[in-house]
Amino acid sequence: MKVKRSENEVYLLGIDVGTTAVKSLLYDMNGGILARASREYPTMHPKPGWAEQSPQLWWELTKETIREVLAKAGSSAKDKIAGIGVSALSPLVLPVDEKGEPLRPAIIWMDARGGKLHDPLPKLLWIKQNEPDVLRKTYKFLTANGFINYKLTDQFTVDVTQALGVGEFEMPKFIDTNLFPEAHLFSEVIGEVTAKAAQETGLAEGTPVVAGAVDGFSAIVGAGVVKPGRAVEFTGHSCVLCICSDKPHPELRDKGLFGGGGMGFYVVSGYMAAGGGLLRWFRDALGHLELESAKGLGLDPYQIMDLEASKVPPGSGGLIILPYIAGERCPIWNAKARGVIFGLYLTHSRAHIIRAILESVAYGLRHLAEIAEGAGVRIDELRSTGGGSRSDVWLQIKADVLNKPIYRVNAEAETLGDAIIAGVGVGVFDDLFSTCEELVKVKKVINPNPDHHKRYTKLYEIYREIYEPLKGSFDKLAEIWQQ
Repeated sequence: MKVKRSENEVYLLGIDVGTTAVKSLLYDMNGGILARASREYPTMHPKPGWAEQSPQLWWELTKETIREVLAKAGSSAKDKIAGIGVSALSPLVLPVDEKGEPLRPAIIWMDARGGKLHDPLPKLLWIKQNEPDVLRKTYKFLTANGFINYKLTDQFTVDVTQALGVGEFEMPKFIDTNLFPEAHLFSEVIGEVTAKAAQETGLAEGTPVVAGAVDGFSAIVGAGVVKPGRAVEFTGHSCVLCICSDKPHPELRDKGLFGGGGMGFYVVSGYMAAGGGLLRWFRDALGHLELESAKGLGLDPYQIMDLEASKVPPGSGGLIILPYIAGERCPIWNAKARGVIFGLYLTHSRAHIIRAILESVAYGLRHLAEIAEGAGVRIDELRSTGGGSRSDVWLQIKADVLNKPIYRVNAEAETLGDAIIAGVGVGVFDDLFSTCEELVKVKKVINPNPDHHKRYTKLYEIYREIYEPLKGSFDKLAEIWQQ
């Protein structure tokens, strides 16, 4: 890795607009974190199966996190930022007018109107059929990071990792392709921070901004998954498995996974609908005791939940959860699927439910890995990032369920990836791949327990059996629910 340094440009800013929160992190040229800030925001569910978010709130909280980071880093920090990279949740549908103002809330990936998760096309069709005035007023459809980039630079853009109509989805004939901005390479500089954005954020006017990427791609970069056989699972709101491969695997589409590439390497990937989002649901809906305990002890509620889960033996006393609280994406692709608590008995406690939540995500991860490996995709080294990687308990469960060592890397892989991408774009770093190898470090290795794996394998078999006989019931429930 060759680093080009300048006396006045020594920092990189990574911003990730995720499903549950926005994070801004300031990095030095060695990948060290100088300052971080985050803000949570809600997902709105105005009708059954709908999922929307406020773009205006994304921007307001992005501004807050940037200002906080700059305040923590010191008065001269803004003048030392060489470039900015933004990643975001995807796919979603966000129509804006000529001034970049949203015409409606963003319809995000977990929205099931049209009967499909993840797919933006039913959402576009829904707007055409139900909100024709919105479609008539639409100047551009933007991605989430495209919206933040517009607020920073006044430029309408989309990056190649999220461009609708490229790769995963075919552009619908009823949509004018001019409604989508021209696609830019993720590391391409698409503009500079305007005077207005500088005033609102505290950034220096003229700071370069690159096109950025979908959060999954930035996490791949930030986790250093750029060699065949290297994989990463990142558990944020959802849980995602990405495996670097030496060739594309389009045949995996028929098995519920993605297997493409074309930007210097190939990636096999699977996206679950729930991960940390299921744990967050417990925290907000049922975790009042954990919230109060955390407040009294000055801890994060998730630390309390971790402690409770650690006291329950592997297998949660026979309690098994299907984590389909927002439907499910890979590999079953069923928007009507729902969460299930199976095996509940009088001896089970809150702690059993918490541990069963952690185990359910690990079971889903194993399902994805088995499909990929069954197609000949190697997983030589499984890395872990995202908020879920902070939990030793959860990483041990994943290692035991998959019977693979888990290599913990930086928990903030998305924003580190954003920073690396920005650094390549502005010429601070010469090469994406060598920079990943230099900056991404393994923090800890969690090895599987063979006895635990044997127990989990028996429970995993039951986990896989539960779904099939319930599909018809999920359909009937959805029909009643929609009414």
